[in-house]
Amino acid sequence: MLAEQITPPVWLSPLLRVLQTGPLPLPLERQAYWRLLHRWQAEVVLPLLAEALPEHVQALLTLQRLHQRAGLGLRGRVGEWRAALRPVLLPAFHRAYDAEAAYAQAYESALDYGQAPSNQAMIAGQFGDAEAFARYYAQLSTEANAHAFATANAAASSEVAARAYANADEQACASVVGALARVCSRACATLTEQRMAPATHLAAGLQRLASQTNQHASAREAWINTD
Repeated sequence: MLAEQITPPVWLSPLLRVLQTGPLPLPLERQAYWRLLHRWQAEVVLPLLAEALPEHVQALLTLQRLHQRAGLGLRGRVGEWRAALRPVLLPAFHRAYDAEAAYAQAYESALDYGQAPSNQAMIAGQFGDAEAFARYYAQLSTEANAHAFATANAAASSEVAARAYANADEQACASVVGALARVCSRACATLTEQRMAPATHLAAGLQRLASQTNQHASAREAWINTD
């Protein structure tokens, strides 16, 4: 029993790796890790996302309530989680998409195509010049790819995360928790060089809640041992 209590769940390592933070104070109960994860989502992750996605506040509140309930031990059903996760993850993945890099790559490719001698007459007749064609193509390409990226990833991640949360499935959680933390960091950063700031905030929040969980568990054990 003691080994089960002190062995971290398999999803903790990928989460800590993405957040680039050290080991957590170990809660005394294994289920305390799950309660910690849900509290972190409700109290740290979702409020941060709300700042980046203010137009999706109702969807964020719905998901936050599920995490708050799960933090109290009421896990919820797969369907509830799926329905709550998808409307949040779709805009989060869309915002996290590296549109600037995708646009630059598409622009360069289209410019090379437009400047090729065999294409110049067609490009001039329809777009005026190669640069106008490159801007047009890059914009369309970036928007289409961002939509496809967000739609596919939100659908897959919602399904896996819903099973993980509803069933306390460690393996399912391990396969998605780090990726979702990374998406949150990217969605909450307005510039590439700012991406460490959200990750630092998420890591500090996890460590703070873990310390509180550990302190409460230690106090409860000390109280029990006085009987």
